Amino acid sequence: MQRQWRNLYKRDDLFFCPQRLHKHHERGTSAWHILKNKGCFPQGCFSFRWRCRKFDDGHVCPRKKKHVGKDCFSCPFFYDLKEAYQPELRVEAAEYDAFTRELADFEDWLETILGKRIEVRGEVASINPLLVNHGNNGSLRIAGQGVLLYFREGIFGYDQFLDPFYARLSFDVYRRSEVAVGDEIDMKGELQIDRGRFVFRRVGGIETIHAAGNRPVPTQTFREAKFTGTMIDGQPAKCMRCPHGLLIDSVNGDGRSQPRRLMYCTKGVADYRFCPYNV
Repeated sequence: MQRQWRNLYKRDDLFFCPQRLHKHHERGTSAWHILKNKGCFPQGCFSFRWRCRKFDDGHVCPRKKKHVGKDCFSCPFFYDLKEAYQPELRVEAAEYDAFTRELADFEDWLETILGKRIEVRGEVASINPLLVNHGNNGSLRIAGQGVLLYFREGIFGYDQFLDPFYARLSFDVYRRSEVAVGDEIDMKGELQIDRGRFVFRRVGGIETIHAAGNRPVPTQTFREAKFTGTMIDGQPAKCMRCPHGLLIDSVNGDGRSQPRRLMYCTKGVADYRFCPYNV
């Protein structure tokens, strides 16, 4: 029997977190971040904020730095502040109890498909370059790793998934598939959870079930995206809604992703307040 599922990890109406890095969230902080990533409800958490006495007094850095970073640990003007935070529950206790039961059922289902190669069907809503930043200490070194397909909903095996998910394709797989926006496709891929998002990797076996008639974007366009775009400060709500705005991961030298993703505009608009695109 076919069942319908929603991505409960992405529910953002349950919690509010006062942590400064979450100030860009218009609604709340996702269940994934609170319950799975930080595990900070109900006990709370703490973090350390790096500070500089020179910057506090309005002076310039003797080392010509623009912000406090890892290179500042040995500086006599460096110090850090320990800050404690307590997520707030934004729903009634009865509703939260119901959610925890739904979450347990959801994770039981997820266990049956996670890390396995399964059949997926969906309509391609957008196609974007798959970019990663390999720069350290605030520097940028953008690399193109393929193409990212975005779906608003789809079918996983026999079950219907009613929330967005993604598929990461290598440049070669994308070029051979000739997929375009609006096409309904079948594919096979291995499911992983990336910060609460459903992402399929090692994708192959792509077949177009219904072609929308749109022309595929040339592979070279996606290869050049790392040269034509620009970073945007913060994560503005308008950019989050825009098809040209991408959240990209920053990877440390040891391969670990940094906690916060960066907003990248593929059209090269540096300030969203002067963006010519209406979204």
